[in-house]
Amino acid sequence: MRRMSYGYGAAAVLEPPRARVPAASAARVRPHPLLIALPFALALVGLVFQASVAIAELLRSETAASTSAFWKALRPVVMQLLWLGIGGVVMGITALKRGRFWISLAWLALLLGLVGLLWLELRLPNTVRIQGATRWIGVSLPGLGSFTIQPAEFYKLATLLWFVAIYGATRPRWTLGTKLGTLLWLLGIALIVRQPDKDTAGLVFLIGFVVAFLGGMRWRNVMLVVLSGVLIGGALVITPVLLSVARNEPLEQQPGAYVVKRVLAMLNPEAYAQDAAYQMLRAKIAVGSGGLWGVGIGEGREKRHLPAAENDYIFATIAEETGLVGSLAVLGMLALLVWACFDSGARAPTRAGRLYLFGLGCWIGIGALMNIGMATGLLPTMGLPLPFVSAGGSALVSLMAAIGIGVALMRDPL
Repeated sequence: MRRMSYGYGAAAVLEPPRARVPAASAARVRPHPLLIALPFALALVGLVFQASVAIAELLRSETAASTSAFWKALRPVVMQLLWLGIGGVVMGITALKRGRFWISLAWLALLLGLVGLLWLELRLPNTVRIQGATRWIGVSLPGLGSFTIQPAEFYKLATLLWFVAIYGATRPRWTLGTKLGTLLWLLGIALIVRQPDKDTAGLVFLIGFVVAFLGGMRWRNVMLVVLSGVLIGGALVITPVLLSVARNEPLEQQPGAYVVKRVLAMLNPEAYAQDAAYQMLRAKIAVGSGGLWGVGIGEGREKRHLPAAENDYIFATIAEETGLVGSLAVLGMLALLVWACFDSGARAPTRAGRLYLFGLGCWIGIGALMNIGMATGLLPTMGLPLPFVSAGGSALVSLMAAIGIGVALMRDPL
């Protein structure tokens, strides 16, 4: 009789049912319908509030009456709609292939992700730097104009594929190649930290850790990873303070000081009201102003003063304009999507499919919790988008591709 696990942390969670299912019946397994419908619904909700922010910016402009100003203001919304169309096509293409085909491309996905991150690190042509951060590669296409791609967003998907490729078998396949690949994966995280984008780096690390834990990481290694994460996180906060004291220089002049200021701003926002806590306070005002039903779509005032109101802080815009009811509706849609991932994962015919869909649900759920926690002041300010809702083509397309691969894995025979 087979044992439920082989001494690994969470292997029993992903153990298949004891009864063997014929391949023909396994092919009839279908993902939960919400797994396909909700990404589009959430993206459309995002478009509504991105348009609300764009129109508010247009009305503030002195040239609001001109046609050029109108299209300039709405161009980001049109581009996001285009990205949604591209994401839908990508989802369809990835869903048509067998899931194991995409898992077999984990090495390629990891290497392509590293190429994009190294491109930014080396400041190669078309590298885009915004407000001191180097996170984007600029692209220009005839008829579409210029837009940017953020490699770190696609690195999240590469991370999910990589760890599913390792832990998708009954036992982890820790060969020399997979050990080397994991070291390269850690290099990618270090490159994301250097952009600097510690928030995305942390989320990428969490995606990999969750998949490894669910896949059967030994408890000894689980504790080692958790301890290492705590020590690294503590070092990121303490090091700038120690450097400031040792050098007798202001904290603001130390590398990584913005991490400390964000934590201090969360603990005492009034002291940093015009600095690190500005976005947090504006977001909290927006959330509180919404009341039960909100002030009405397009009628919000705080979005005019809130940086990234269409992106990182779009939840604050939603809360102000639709109130508690609208906020809970968006939260409910995200929660249902996570549940649909877990439900589909529980019924997936292969271990790799179960692991992938559980990992995808955690990716979406953790990202949503971190973004909403930031918007409500429960967490420090972070540059993380609200899945499917925030503006950003790279984040949307990578998530749509991830959903498509999840659908494909449901079709894999045993």
